[in-house]
Amino acid sequence: MKLLERLVRLSIRNSVFVNLFFIIVVVVGLIAAVGLPREEFPNVELGRVIVTTIYPGATATDVEELVTRPIEDALEDVSDKKRVRSRSQEGLSSITITFFAGTDLSEARAEVEQAVGTVNTLPEDAETPTARELEMELPVLSFALVGERGRVALIDRLADEFAEIPGVSRVLVEGDAERKFYVDVDESRLRALGLQPAVVAAAIRGARANVPAGTVEPGASDIFVKTDKRLKSVADVAQIPLQPGSPLRLGDIAEVRDVSEEGELLLEVEGRPAVMFTIFREDGKDPLRVYDEAMARLPGYRDSLPPGLELVITKDRTVAIRDRLETVLGNGVTGALLVVLVLWVMSGLRQAGLAVWGMPVSYLTAFYLMARVEISINVVSTFGLLIATGIIVDDAIVVIENVQRHLEMGKSRVQAALEGTREVIMPVTVAVLTTIFAFMPLALVGGTMGRVMKMLPIVVIFCLIGSLLEAILILPGHLAHFASTDAEDSRTSRLARRMKAYYRPALDFCLRRRWLVLVLALVAFVGTLGLAKSMRMQFAAPGKPFELMVQYELAPGVGRSQTFAQGEEIAAFLARRLPEGAIDATTIRAGSVNNERTGSVSNGANQGRVRVQLDVTDALLDVYDPVVRELRVWLIKNPDLFSYSIQEVEAGPPGGAGFTARLRSRDTQQLDDAVEAVKDVVSKWEGVVEIGDDRGSGKETFRVRVDQDRAALYGLTERDVGEAVKAALDGLIAAEVSIDEEFVEIIVRYSGTRRRTRGELLDLVIATPSGGTVRLDQVAALDRIREPSNIRREDGKRAIAVLGELNQKVLPALDASDKLQARWDRELGARYPDVELVFGGQTEELLESLNDLPASFAMAVGLIYIALALQFGSYVQPLVILCAVPFGIMGAILGLFSMGYDLSLFALFGIVGLAGIVVNDSLVMVAFINERRAEGASVQEAVLTGALDRLRPIVSTTLTTCFGLAPLAFGLGGLDHALAPMALSITAGLGFATALVLLVVPPLYLALDDLASALSGRRRAEARARERAEQQAAEDIEVDVEEERRSRFWRVPLPDEELDLVIGDDDDELELDDFE
Repeated sequence: MKLLERLVRLSIRNSVFVNLFFIIVVVVGLIAAVGLPREEFPNVELGRVIVTTIYPGATATDVEELVTRPIEDALEDVSDKKRVRSRSQEGLSSITITFFAGTDLSEARAEVEQAVGTVNTLPEDAETPTARELEMELPVLSFALVGERGRVALIDRLADEFAEIPGVSRVLVEGDAERKFYVDVDESRLRALGLQPAVVAAAIRGARANVPAGTVEPGASDIFVKTDKRLKSVADVAQIPLQPGSPLRLGDIAEVRDVSEEGELLLEVEGRPAVMFTIFREDGKDPLRVYDEAMARLPGYRDSLPPGLELVITKDRTVAIRDRLETVLGNGVTGALLVVLVLWVMSGLRQAGLAVWGMPVSYLTAFYLMARVEISINVVSTFGLLIATGIIVDDAIVVIENVQRHLEMGKSRVQAALEGTREVIMPVTVAVLTTIFAFMPLALVGGTMGRVMKMLPIVVIFCLIGSLLEAILILPGHLAHFASTDAEDSRTSRLARRMKAYYRPALDFCLRRRWLVLVLALVAFVGTLGLAKSMRMQFAAPGKPFELMVQYELAPGVGRSQTFAQGEEIAAFLARRLPEGAIDATTIRAGSVNNERTGSVSNGANQGRVRVQLDVTDALLDVYDPVVRELRVWLIKNPDLFSYSIQEVEAGPPGGAGFTARLRSRDTQQLDDAVEAVKDVVSKWEGVVEIGDDRGSGKETFRVRVDQDRAALYGLTERDVGEAVKAALDGLIAAEVSIDEEFVEIIVRYSGTRRRTRGELLDLVIATPSGGTVRLDQVAALDRIREPSNIRREDGKRAIAVLGELNQKVLPALDASDKLQARWDRELGARYPDVELVFGGQTEELLESLNDLPASFAMAVGLIYIALALQFGSYVQPLVILCAVPFGIMGAILGLFSMGYDLSLFALFGIVGLAGIVVNDSLVMVAFINERRAEGASVQEAVLTGALDRLRPIVSTTLTTCFGLAPLAFGLGGLDHALAPMALSITAGLGFATALVLLVVPPLYLALDDLASALSGRRRAEARARERAEQQAAEDIEVDVEEERRSRFWRVPLPDEELDLVIGDDDDELELDDFE
């Protein structure tokens, strides 16, 4: 307290200090603000390490058995891991290890690498596993080179030049022709030599690398020597010896060709062949600056393109960033202007200017601190600044109002500034601390959403720190020089008197009927909680659609051309239904599709996706939902579709699929049956738009069952037979080499027509080591099977996810999860006892954050109580102040309900933060009531005058906060569906709580005083009764003593001379004469 008073005196007496401090804050803050990067949502650490292993040519089943499971076993003892999930697909194993919050990922990755390094049973063809920390992909811009594929040099030049832009981490190129070296072996010549295709592949692998050869020491330093056997051309491959010491070269028995051919992925943009470029930014770099630099270069590239080629923007990832930042900033500017207007009306122009002076100080302090902890300008941090807009002037309002009160007493500016500030500086400091304590626990909420929202409380706290510094170090000095008592202030004084005139009768009534008021407030709170139970819980309110994606799958065996044609039909359907100009770009892809909802990649000619980039206008929003419903009906009736899913990319925070139920088991048959049962149950619920799973249709392939005994008779192993079959089909991948900074696969295969039918494969002739031959059907059987496209595992068990798209207005994800859990506990769990049910997607994200919110709320209230108890030196008065918290909850629930919002994670975040804001009004009121009592006023008089004196600052602080957030809450400057519920919960909660604070806190204060008086009166009566009882007991004892002594005295023999015998106290003497 003394330190604060000394700082206030310093501010008043040393204007140079005040001005220098302000200038330093402005300069440092502006420098920091200019360097802050901008993005839509903060890039957060995912807390995951991913292990990737490439196993060329292997099926998903082989990858699982030979690669994924051995690595999972090795990861068993890795510490601090929360969950292990894996996906095995054709040629690739990926294992994701999720760690508990707070784990050092660098150390975790090193431990994972060490564990994986112990695996020594991986297939020879599998590449060495790599472990890396999983980070959020940060794409900025996607554009397509439209018109022709195969322009390798042009594509490489474009990719290289865009990769040189400052802040670009990489440029992903998709859909271009793939360069391959085919080694087409003459089958008859290879058989004549008694060799297998594997020998050719082994020869190539042996010739592909630089081999260290040791060191020589010509002088003082060592020189490293290595043999350079890099393969740079088809001629190099043709010159490879077939076997060590053999004069035969590969070129003698095979034709080596350098081929550019269509890859697994085909792309089409605006109806023409295309190659896609996606620019990714580095972490911490400003995506808007990267985008601007890329767009500045595009015109020059367009002008230099050959005829028939065109560059088309297919996805501008910065649209959402600009839209949301403009919405939040626009609402912020409107809110700030409203705050100034409220201050002018309530306090006068000069006093409003003094209060608003603290806003830039608070913001610039926050910018400096944000730069120190690497927080960007994004939707979340900007919303934190917006929340702080009304709060950061609260302390200034309280100080200015109190100084104004002292000025009205006739004091000088300096005296009024000193005494007025000193009188409220401690309550103001505690009020700021309570708000900080309310927001602080929100930074500890778990889950991905919790990590994203962590920035909001941190930014609010930074602003509050700047606000408090301004109120202590700058504002008192300004008030000592610029505070005014002119006619304008007389106008505001008249306004204050008019407000008191309306407030006084209501306050008198509530004080007289205080017990009735308290009972009604309690009943209202209980009723509001009942209303809250009827409201649905959802992850976030749906936002505007920026993209519409249709992912589809045709029947197995369908070619890419037919898949493309299906995509063109879908694109044409949307083009006919949506308004003109609503589609910015349409991209069709076939052959390799990544599911952005599940993260899996599906390879196959029958896999396709249509992505439509939308220009969001009112005309589009009017027809969007009906068009999506029509599209769904049209897709259902399409007989060519094996499966489909519609994914709407909306503006909003990152989250999972709408509904994800993950089933796990070691019994694969029971697992498949359980998945079908769950899909059947969920599909019948109202509000379920579509239902599916992440297994995919799979891929038809041949399984070779080798008779090892018969094969051994011919000197063949199971591996020899399998590699011969691969060479006869699509070829055997011998190696991947880097040529001109491009990775090129070298594939060994038999020349001539590829064998496709079962009969052709069974007639395959295989050379034996002895120089003979044997047909495949003599040593193996051939089965045609459907191989899964991907196999997922979770914590050592097979896992399949049931995915659903929901109408969130009818059936939110959390409600759907609760319904399925109840059905599982009641029936399905007993039917499939070896299957576990867990939830993912939005439900997983929501529950992970919701589980932490009660603890965060309790921590916030506990910290606020401790601060208040220390301030007031009381256990009871903090409870009076904290009664504003349930009032705020009531207002937030009523506000959300009246505006048609469900309870969402963002709304609950707002309610937790609200706890620290609503107590400020009751805190200042109780502090002033205590001061009046300390000055000698009666309780009734202190409550009445304290409430009336605090009326104007309480109303002013409430209006500034509410008006600061009202534009975002009600969408005055553009509606943000995710953040509006949070702003509304704070605005409605604070407004409602303030009304109840003014009408309920004074009666509650008096009621508690009544109870204390009654209790103290009863205690006094009991004390008096105890005193009387003790006195009577003492008298009874005294009488007994007297009687005993009397009897004893009569038996005493008396001497001849007269004696005076005194017995007892000096005050109560008994003499012998008394007994005569």
